[in-house]
Amino acid sequence: MSPEARKTASELIRIRTFRVTKGRWKPPELEHGATGLLLLDGLMVRTQTLGRVSSYEVVGPTDIIRPWEDDLIPSLAPAVTDWRVLEQARVGLLDTRTTELIGRWPELSASVAGRFLRRSRSLAYLMAAQHFVRVEDRLLATLWHLASMWGRVIPQGTVVPFRLTHEMLASIIGAQRPTTTMAIHSLVRQRRLARDDRRYYVLLGEPPDWRSERVPVIEREV
Repeated sequence: MSPEARKTASELIRIRTFRVTKGRWKPPELEHGATGLLLLDGLMVRTQTLGRVSSYEVVGPTDIIRPWEDDLIPSLAPAVTDWRVLEQARVGLLDTRTTELIGRWPELSASVAGRFLRRSRSLAYLMAAQHFVRVEDRLLATLWHLASMWGRVIPQGTVVPFRLTHEMLASIIGAQRPTTTMAIHSLVRQRRLARDDRRYYVLLGEPPDWRSERVPVIEREV
């Protein structure tokens, strides 16, 4: 956007925000025509359960969600969707008025579409990481992915700025909590992972190059 357009958009577009505490969350339903909810701070997980199996999507700052639209794909065996806030979140409401204002600038509309596309690609990445056989590889792939999305670099390494428990990580990578705990300890011993004084994970060294490393994966029949 040009500096003039950015200035005008900043003056016109104002959004209401609200906080969401940790725990299970029932998202509000918005009016027809609203873009959705913009996550400004915090971390959420969207769980989709089909029978006895579940998939997990991590949602973080700058992601846009439309949680009331969980039945977009018709199915004779629908899945159950659950939202959980892992870290207290601050959410912005992109209501109908905001949507109308965003539509004045093609650059903003394209940016909103990009946020939706980024979520789908992020979910695809996490699903691919679950195909690694070794839980250590799943953890590294997932933590480096979260760091690439929301982390920051410090002299010691790359910080994942969320307090992720072993149980949370186990759910995200599709493993049992005891196995996940053992994998974390193993990565710490290998000096590939550490914790800072805020209990954030710090990734040490460079991210793995999955293209060159021969990592065992779960084979799927075709």
